[in-house]
Amino acid sequence: MLNIILIILISFIPVVFWAYIFSSLNEEKVSKKKFIIWIFSGIISVAPILYMDKIIDIIKINNLDFFSKASNIWNFLSSINFWFSLSLFLLLVIFISFILQKIIRKNKWLFMAYLKNFILFVFFIIIISLVFYFINLFSEGFSYLNNSLDHWKNIYFWNTVFNTIKLIIFYYVLVAFIEEASKHFNFVWVSILDIKKVEDWVLYSIFVALGFSFIENILYLHNLFVNSWISFELTKLYFFRSIFSIMVHVFCSSVISYFFTKSYLRYKKDNKLFPYLKVFLIWLSIWILLHFIFDFAITVGFSFIIIMYFVVWYLYVSSIFYRD
Repeated sequence: MLNIILIILISFIPVVFWAYIFSSLNEEKVSKKKFIIWIFSGIISVAPILYMDKIIDIIKINNLDFFSKASNIWNFLSSINFWFSLSLFLLLVIFISFILQKIIRKNKWLFMAYLKNFILFVFFIIIISLVFYFINLFSEGFSYLNNSLDHWKNIYFWNTVFNTIKLIIFYYVLVAFIEEASKHFNFVWVSILDIKKVEDWVLYSIFVALGFSFIENILYLHNLFVNSWISFELTKLYFFRSIFSIMVHVFCSSVISYFFTKSYLRYKKDNKLFPYLKVFLIWLSIWILLHFIFDFAITVGFSFIIIMYFVVWYLYVSSIFYRD
């Protein structure tokens, strides 16, 4: 119990540090009460990823298992099946966020914001489904090559490589999508009624991302601590997650909140839906891609990409507070 408390305390240190850094860039001070609410909403947004298997077991709906649907995409019909599964799970994510909103904020107008953004995310899931379908066709082409040239035994290596890359792409794209979608919808209900300017929403989304990272870091550190206790690996993991992993969540959340806010304010002013849809979908795609590239870079050991992310995107997020 004492070990868990210690891990919680040291995991909260970088949260406070980064919250102070980015808060100092904003002109207005943030109340402690609101800061706690935003951090709490980020903590809650971890639940869909953390308890995905348990949620599926409790509800007893096999269609919620979108990971297995993605790995079994082999024709257009299975791609549609995957689209339905991921859309259904997204609906569950939104439902959890909506219940919290009804308990804490109790605002009827927020329902339309949920509905509108859910439709946008469903359109994006269509794009993901089509991309997965064509990736599968591409990998099947190499499988056909392997079968036709089976007298070249080493050709099977390529089949293994492309199958592995395909599964890695599917997995990290889906993880990035669910994580960022969960953060976004929990960001909406704690932020949309308090908007004054673009910079405010960017700061709010950063707090949500810090809450999300807080729980992630606790889980990673606890798992390694159980296996190795205090060690060099544990220290290295702590600093890596306190700097790079936290900043990736901050980058992705702040980028999409920046363009979401700008498109939302334009929609409120001009009442034109198409510019709102276009900007949101384009930056949603970039948002997921940024998260995917980071996770993929860690898997294949491209450390220079991780360092580049930290430098470039820290400068970019900081510039948002001065841009307008």
